[in-house]
Parts: sequence; structure tokens; C-alpha cells
Amino acid sequence: MQTRKMLLTTAIAGLLGCGVAFAQPGPGGWHHGGGMLEGVTLTSAQQSQVHALMQAEHQNTRSLRQQVRAIHEQIETTLLSSGNVTEATLAPLQQQEASLEQQLEAQHLSNQIAIRNLLTPEQLTQAASTHAQMVSLHNQEQALHSSSNSPE
Repeated sequence: MQTRKMLLTTAIAGLLGCGVAFAQPGPGGWHHGGGMLEGVTLTSAQQSQVHALMQAEHQNTRSLRQQVRAIHEQIETTLLSSGNVTEATLAPLQQQEASLEQQLEAQHLSNQIAIRNLLTPEQLTQAASTHAQMVSLHNQEQALHSSSNSPE
């Protein structure tokens, strides 16, 4: 039962997380899925380059994302079918999914490096500062949740 829940959770999380967020202007700078451009002010030339890189990544990974969605659907169909389902039944699908996810991650990392290489040293400092602030806020939030959930 635990494996079944894990597989369903993985399938749902994968479906939600396999899209590519496009960089968009917002308060404080450009945002890319909460990534390295958070809080960074880009020039119009950089905005165009980032947008082009992200569009290319989205196009280049479309087939991989479709394959991942198809595997998730196969896993869900198998889990919801009548009959016996074991880890061995789903192992080949899990292996295919892991391989596709690894390819997606590699392409995404390559794209992130290309975007990083567009930034000036000042922008990298700005991004690092914003990231440190976000980590601090996240840690504070976690501490608040932990303290409010502890038994009295």
C-alpha cells in the first residue's frame, strides 16, 4: 500500500512539475519558477535572450514531457485496474520514467547555465542576495509551522 501511495504521489507531482515556466516580469525583477532570476532586473536584450532560451527548452523537451505524461497515465491505469499489481509490474515504467526525467533535468540544467552566463556579476550578486533572503524566509516559515504543530 505504501508503494502504491508513493507511486500515485510521484505521478501527480511529476505531472504538475514537468511544465516549463516562462520568465515573466514581476515586482522586483524577472521570475523563472522561483529560480535564479528571482529579483534580478534584466536588460531588454537579456529579457529577449532568456525568453528565447526558455522557448527553445520548452520546444526541445516537449516530446520528453509527453512521454513522461504517457508513462504516468500507464502507471495510473495499472494501479486502478483490477488484478494484482506489484512493484515488479511497475518497475519497467519507473525505469523509463527515471530515464526521461534525467534527460529533462539535464536539458534544464544546460538551459540554466546558458541563462546564468547572460548575467553580469552585479546581477549574479543580486540573485544570490535574493536567494539568501528567500532561504531565510523559508526557514522562518518552517520554524513557525514546526512550533505551531508541536504538542503542548
